[in-house]
Amino acid sequence: MVDVMALGMIASVVSFIGFVVENIWLALAKGYIDNRGMHLPFLIGYGAAFLMIYIMFGTPKKLCFFGKTIQAQKRISGLLIYFAEVMICICIGEILLGTFVEKTCHFCWWDYSALPMNITRYTSIPTSIVFSILVTLFMDVLFVPLYSFFKKQNFIALSIVTVVLLTLMMADFIYSAYKMFRIQGLVRIWKIKFSKRKF
Repeated sequence: MVDVMALGMIASVVSFIGFVVENIWLALAKGYIDNRGMHLPFLIGYGAAFLMIYIMFGTPKKLCFFGKTIQAQKRISGLLIYFAEVMICICIGEILLGTFVEKTCHFCWWDYSALPMNITRYTSIPTSIVFSILVTLFMDVLFVPLYSFFKKQNFIALSIVTVVLLTLMMADFIYSAYKMFRIQGLVRIWKIKFSKRKF
């Protein structure tokens, strides 16, 4: 039986990792880091994406497609299938989210137009490959140990922490989305600049 609280806790961890990864990208590409439009250091979209990917595709070691088990003859085949599934989802998800924000809040949250092989301004082949590799590695290497670790914790304590974290992240997301809609722009609370680099 799937432990919902363990999955919820992993989603929280992934939301924090998403915040860190985006700021690493900003630091390298543009020379600064910021709050990524949220008030807390969590991007719940990453946690939600993790849950959807897990539900739809399982893990590289236990492949499925919307609940139907996929038998990969070789380990490398399983990894490649999983990578392809994730990459398609990332491309579609980024285009849909970016377009939705542009249409409703009238600003461009991110722009990959300067990158090669971009598909609209909201996704590109290189960025999708990097994200897909990271997701595949996480689900192949870290997911099971994390899931096992959280399952071993006291259920009541884990439930309280998980529910509190998810509630705070959801409230932050709703409030930040509302502010973005009101001001028609990114909610920037803080920004730390390192250099003038921009590409």
